[in-house]
Amino acid sequence: MKREEIIESLKKSGVDNFKEHQLEDNYERPEFISYPEPVSFHYEFKQLNQKAKVKVYRYGVLSIKTTFSYEVDSLEQLHELVKEKDIRKRTINEFDKLYNKISNYFTSLLKDDSDVFSHTYSVYCIDNSNIGEAYDLVNKNKDIVISLLTEEYDNMNFSEEQKKAVLDYDISFFNSDYSAIYWNNALIIDNNSNFNDKLFIIELANIQFNVLKTYDEYIDQHLSDYLTDNNKKILNFLPFFKSGISKKINEIMKLRFELEKVVDVMDNFEKFQGEWYLARVYYLASKAFQIDRWRNLIENRIKKVNELYNLINSEINRKRMLWLNILMLLLFLLWFLGI
Repeated sequence: MKREEIIESLKKSGVDNFKEHQLEDNYERPEFISYPEPVSFHYEFKQLNQKAKVKVYRYGVLSIKTTFSYEVDSLEQLHELVKEKDIRKRTINEFDKLYNKISNYFTSLLKDDSDVFSHTYSVYCIDNSNIGEAYDLVNKNKDIVISLLTEEYDNMNFSEEQKKAVLDYDISFFNSDYSAIYWNNALIIDNNSNFNDKLFIIELANIQFNVLKTYDEYIDQHLSDYLTDNNKKILNFLPFFKSGISKKINEIMKLRFELEKVVDVMDNFEKFQGEWYLARVYYLASKAFQIDRWRNLIENRIKKVNELYNLINSEINRKRMLWLNILMLLLFLLWFLGI
């Protein structure tokens, strides 16, 4: 979608405090590099007494970020608060309400009524002002960290294999900082001033995962619809009757170009930021979310769609040739009989 289209639709929903998203630090970025520039604005959740930063991306993604502050002296206290009173459950409901409010004004631009894939992701940000070495804090509280990241709060008797799997995607620059990214949630120990940039990088990886998963569901649904509808058609024997397949298959084939465009925007983050460490955070997140696996899966499915398209066209052409031969035979008989 064009930025102007997004802004126009948001205005209709009552939003007007737009602001172009910028990284906290002014990293130099080459002008020839595409950059994900969402339309952003602030929104107040009165039920939560929280303000949120909302971003709408050109390729159909709505991002909502809000912050809950916990004044605690230890990870044990944080764990107890999250376990006993997890505010995120209420947050999801409020997020859904905001989405429904905004999405109504984008329906004219939607291709169809596909289901929306909703994904909530929590990042625990711990200020490193008074903790010493970050690795020491994690190692001393490994069970608690694993519990927070996996959301397994009751039984914390994790195996060494599980601990390794959860903390496999971690990174640090100084002894005082540490980041661990897992499928469910993430943990960042750093200076407060560095949180926003890391959160934005993790958000972009989340968006890429969401987009790829949505494309996968889109292809799967269209293929299922085609197989179901095609089997019900009673005119399949006609040579020029495609039973709607051209439209469905062609739409899927267009995804190849859409997918390349989205992936191009998301790739090579070291070029976007001019900051190699943030790029490493992205690559870490992309591994945790298995971005390459999803991309390869969709590319393979698109290849299968292409093969199906060629196969069906070949079958249609075969039917046409058969009917043309039959017609030629009938014309010859008519001529021979003098009719």
